[in-house]
Amino acid sequence: MTLIIKLGQLKKGKPLLDKEVYGFRINIARRVIRAVKKADQKLYYDDWWNGRESGNPNFELAPSEPLRNDFIKYKNIDWQEYVRRFTSEIKNNRKAQKALEELSTNHNGIITLLCHCPNENLCHRSLVKQMVEEKEEGKKEEK
Repeated sequence: MTLIIKLGQLKKGKPLLDKEVYGFRINIARRVIRAVKKADQKLYYDDWWNGRESGNPNFELAPSEPLRNDFIKYKNIDWQEYVRRFTSEIKNNRKAQKALEELSTNHNGIITLLCHCPNENLCHRSLVKQMVEEKEEGKKEEK
């Protein structure tokens, strides 16, 4: 079975993503879902790869808070600069490299990468999907 990566949005009021369709749901956002009780957060995802004790401390695929703020909150940088900086953060983050390896090696079937951003094409989850696919492709070429 091969890995299929889907992208989804975390948002209160949106229907919960069915595990039968969306598989293993991973929250890769830096922050929790606003206006959702702490006890109900896990209804939206199966694991939270934020690199902290509040989620999974071993894996981190969320952008740093300064990068998130520059792009989303303050709009100080454009998409190209965000991509450059996010890619650099991932390459220089041991927990992120471990997470990419985990996804490309130990997961089969469907996984869904989740974040708050409404446009998946202007969100780090699309970049993470691309990184995992590139890692998988590199492993196929090695064989």
